[in-house]
Amino acid sequence: MRFLSGRAVTLTHTFLDDEDALTPDDVTVTVTRDGASTPTAEGPATRDGTVYTFSAGLLPQGVYTVRFSSSAVTDTLRIEVVGGFLFGIPEVRKPALELPATRYPAAEVRQARDVVEREFERITGRSFTPRTLYVEASDLGGCTDLLPVRDVRSVVALGTPDGPVSLTLDRVGPFAYVPELPHGTAGVEIEYGFTEVPEDIRRVGLVRLRWVLTEDRSAIPDRATSYQPVDGGTYTLATAGRAGYHTGIPDVDAVLDDYTFDVVDSVFL
Repeated sequence: MRFLSGRAVTLTHTFLDDEDALTPDDVTVTVTRDGASTPTAEGPATRDGTVYTFSAGLLPQGVYTVRFSSSAVTDTLRIEVVGGFLFGIPEVRKPALELPATRYPAAEVRQARDVVEREFERITGRSFTPRTLYVEASDLGGCTDLLPVRDVRSVVALGTPDGPVSLTLDRVGPFAYVPELPHGTAGVEIEYGFTEVPEDIRRVGLVRLRWVLTEDRSAIPDRATSYQPVDGGTYTLATAGRAGYHTGIPDVDAVLDDYTFDVVDSVFL
C-alpha cells in the first residue's frame, strides 16, 4: 500500500483468521521506517466494528513496517510513502475514461493504480515517481557494486559515527554506485525515480488502469489469443507474455519499451 508524502497517513486494518474477522482488545500500532531502530509513530488503535484505525501523521518518504498487535494476535504490514503517483483520481474521473465514482469507488481505483505502478516498474526496471529505499550495507557487497535501483538521485550513509553522510555517486550509463562507504555505515538510504511523471507514461497508465478495472466485463475470454466475429474473419489478439507484449495493449507496451533498457545496453554501457 502506498501513501503520498506530505499528507497525514491513516492506517486501517482488519484481523482475519481465514475469512473470520477477529476483534481483539487493546490493539497498539507501531510504524517503523526501514533502517530505523525506533518507531516513527506508535499508539493505540481505535476500533469500529471489525476495523481498526490508527493515524500515523506525516511520515517521511520511505518504506515502513507496521505492526497491529494485542496480547492475542499480531499482524505485520508493509507500506510505502512515495513522492507522487502516476496520476490523480480526478484524472481517472474524466468522462472519456467512463470510470464514475458510482461504479468505481476511490478505494478500488487506488488499489488498481497501485497494481499499474508496480507493473510498470517491474516491466521497465524504473520508478516513474520519487521513492526512497533503505539497503543494509552488507547487502551492497563491495563498494563498487551497482546500486539495486536506477535513476538514483542521492545516497545517504546511515549509522556512521558522524551521523547521516551524503555520498558521492559515480554513474555507468543508467546505473550508479558509491565508490566508498564511510566507516561504520549500517546501511544506505537511496532516493531514486523520476522527479516528475513523463506525460506519455501518465497517459498510458490511465489506459492500463481502465483495462485493470474493467477486464472482468470484457466480452472476450481472458485466455483468448484470437477471436472470430460473426461477420467473418479472424483477428489475432495482442496477448501479455506473448510476441514481446508485456500488458497486451500495444500502445501501452510501445511506451514502456521506450523506457526499458535493452540487455545489450545494460551489459556494455
